Amino acid sequence: MGSMPSSDQNGLNQAYQEFALVYDEMMRELDYPAWVEYVLYLYKNHHAFSERAPVRSLLDLACGTGSFMALMKEKGWKVTGVDQSPSMLAIAEDKLGQTKGEYRLFAQDIRELDLDEQFSLITCLCDSLNYLLLYGDLQQVLVLIYQHLLPGGIAIADFNTEYKYREILGDNTFCAVFENSAYIWANYLEPAGRLCRMEIDFFAREKGELFRHFRETHWQRWYEPDEIKEAARNAGFTQVRCFSAFTHQPCLPEDERIFFVFTREE
Repeated sequence: MGSMPSSDQNGLNQAYQEFALVYDEMMRELDYPAWVEYVLYLYKNHHAFSERAPVRSLLDLACGTGSFMALMKEKGWKVTGVDQSPSMLAIAEDKLGQTKGEYRLFAQDIRELDLDEQFSLITCLCDSLNYLLLYGDLQQVLVLIYQHLLPGGIAIADFNTEYKYREILGDNTFCAVFENSAYIWANYLEPAGRLCRMEIDFFAREKGELFRHFRETHWQRWYEPDEIKEAARNAGFTQVRCFSAFTHQPCLPEDERIFFVFTREE
């Protein structure tokens, strides 16, 4: 059994360091435009600005290499990204610098989020909050999200569900080969702690047929929807909604991914 991160860590501290080198190639099949359209749909239907909304400002937490932000920037949003991986942020800097519009990037642990601005929209996507292994950390992040939202704004986050960890990931191993990289992804479920440990062997092409091997350990935890709702209400949110992924229907027990919308009332 791999050693669990200590109480002052989260599941990301050991992850996404060298992964940045191959992340975009491995995520190429993710339909980022569909994520953007869904986020904008949720924003349009659930923000609580009583008058004309302020400048469209986005804070993307755990922003990774910036693909989602780049598309939002193209749609006229002023974007700010936060990630604790400098290697991810370096790629995001290159990506965002290729299009017009304002952007800022910060290397921060989202549990210690501290910016000088409030935003009309905050996102934390691709199951990033599942990397928070302690309920207290989830509570703290939601408090910080609330503080960084403009009154009337919303936050959107998606979570992997218990169903996905038990029935899809389980103790299974997955592998994939791409043009310049490959991975072997072994999952180890620890149901008592509602944890999934992921041991991932990456192979990144360096030159010709020479590949470099590196390994990362990722930890994730699942939360019950009612736990997330309770944490959000304790953080100050009075409107908390949960949807099956990419729908406007209430979340279901057999969903693999669910989206939460947290609205800060004016």
